[in-house]
Amino acid sequence: MARLVRLKDLMSEYYSGVLEMETLLEVEQYELDELQSAIDRQAGNQFVMTADADGIVAWESMVGIETLTSMDLETRRYNVLARLLPPKPMTITYLSELLEMLNINAKLVKNGTFSFNVEFNATDYGAADRLNLLLKQIMPANLVFNTINKVTSTKQGTAYLGAGSLKEIERTNTGVLHG
Repeated sequence: MARLVRLKDLMSEYYSGVLEMETLLEVEQYELDELQSAIDRQAGNQFVMTADADGIVAWESMVGIETLTSMDLETRRYNVLARLLPPKPMTITYLSELLEMLNINAKLVKNGTFSFNVEFNATDYGAADRLNLLLKQIMPANLVFNTINKVTSTKQGTAYLGAGSLKEIERTNTGVLHG
């Protein structure tokens, strides 16, 4: 953080070398720096993309999202942005535009009547989770989508791959689990 005002620079030559005055200005400079920090923080929290953890809590409260501090800040930020999107009929064209607007490097590939693959390149650790949450929030219930993270590399060496799947389990009112 850059200081906007340095009190010692504003001090008159008359007070130069006076210990009491220099000490007083040093203490006041600390208070001014704290005030500037609070102003900068408040200004950053006015916008979702620059908000810190406390700012995101306020945004989540405004849009009616439960605050989950276990999620990383970027995921929470994207959840707020997704909730702020204007209501518009969801089409594949609109979804493609939305992914581009949110700077998500993804491509939609139709692989059935009501099924799509979303091929993307993850930019960071939480990108896949953010994409899945976004798709779950905005996709119609009758469409099935699979997210595929396409990773490319020019480095040579041993690659260790893992695969897994998630089968959703539904709990019925009889207490029996169906999967």
